[in-house]
Amino acid sequence: MGHFRAFIVTLLALDAVVFVVGAYLTPPDPFVQLLLVGPALLLAPAVAWWLVYRDGFERVQALFEPDDE
Repeated sequence: MGHFRAFIVTLLALDAVVFVVGAYLTPPDPFVQLLLVGPALLLAPAVAWWLVYRDGFERVQALFEPDDE
């Protein structure tokens, strides 16, 4: 998968996570949801860029790999 395609898929996945988590963490008031979910959606492209173009997936995976020592 190319970098741009991986970026789009990662961005869509992050957006879905933001909507689901935002729905559970905020009251059903649309204004409050917009105040809390809006900034997260604006931050999602930066996180997706870091994960795809700056080898963020490898860094996150390395955190969860057991040490061989």
